[in-house]
Amino acid sequence: MSSSQNATGRIALVLQGGGARGAYHVGAIKALAEIAGPGRSPFQIICGASVGAINASAVAVASTDFRAGAEHLEELWRGLDSSAIFDTRALPLIATGARWAMTPVLGPFGVRTTGGILDYAPLDRLLQREFSQARLRHAITSGALHAICITATSYTEGISVTFFQGIDEIADWERARRRGARVALGPQHLLASAALPFAFDPVRLDGGFFGDGALRLSSPLSPAIHTGADRILVITTRDGIPDRPDTPKASPSLGAMAGHALDILFNDNLEADYERLTRINQTVSLLSPEARGQTPLKEVEALMLRPSKDVRTIAKALSADLPRVLRVMVRGLGGAEGDGQIESYMMFEPAYIARLIDLGHADTMAREAEIRGFFGLG
Repeated sequence: MSSSQNATGRIALVLQGGGARGAYHVGAIKALAEIAGPGRSPFQIICGASVGAINASAVAVASTDFRAGAEHLEELWRGLDSSAIFDTRALPLIATGARWAMTPVLGPFGVRTTGGILDYAPLDRLLQREFSQARLRHAITSGALHAICITATSYTEGISVTFFQGIDEIADWERARRRGARVALGPQHLLASAALPFAFDPVRLDGGFFGDGALRLSSPLSPAIHTGADRILVITTRDGIPDRPDTPKASPSLGAMAGHALDILFNDNLEADYERLTRINQTVSLLSPEARGQTPLKEVEALMLRPSKDVRTIAKALSADLPRVLRVMVRGLGGAEGDGQIESYMMFEPAYIARLIDLGHADTMAREAEIRGFFGLG
């Protein structure tokens, strides 16, 4: 990919959150590896938040052999079930749920409920096993990787923090309610980025507590731009088809509202930032060469890959695959009456994962000509 890199500048891959919907990333990455061909990754900058951080790290450490990395990532995801992400045993979940339910009663007596409903110890073990700092350093020193950015939300500071590792010339940055900090990345940074509030405990890191990276990430494309991207390929997990208005039969349940909250958290800021970048590109393109020299703005070409189908319908059809205790919890929240939105983020089960991987692969291959042009492959 060295010739296309020279022709197109640095290309960044941006992966946002989405829980189990992250399987769509995997199918798209598999197709991108097939399109790019053997050798180094076409992406010199990799950025992710939440489950996107986990997938981003897998792509980054395999920068010297993109196809092998994509194959390993697919194998890993196809071997998952919910028990690989959180403790699915009934008794611990019931005990935690009861403790949360009693909080309003016991709170006045000084009994506090902290943490999340789900125990992420299995995910922690998975990340400890899979992440390799040595391979990441090799990717950077070999020149295959310029930078990797992992974003988490600091509960301590009340800001978005992008932890990055890359070439020495990249400096820390600070903007309104967000900053970039150079670190030696480790599994705990990935776990912190994926620690969804209420579901998972905050992660103690660098003297503070951190949670899901999508919470305060108002500009998901900014880490890629700060670290030197000239082009950005974005993989999102929500289709672009607006929901049709419907006459509500009743007030939305707690589960339905939780599903909408997840949808907003993982997708709205990314889509808004993508639109903002498109508008900036249009504005810069109208400037004369002299005017361009007087502004810090530059054109950053962007391409978004997204599902061609509503993944909620896939999740709804397969909702019986959820572990029994989770089905009971979703039903208790009223989510079982919904459109599959909350299940689409929670269902780390083989049939659902396989459907999303296959969908991501098919959607991306359908745009092969466009992607080859974006990569500079002719």
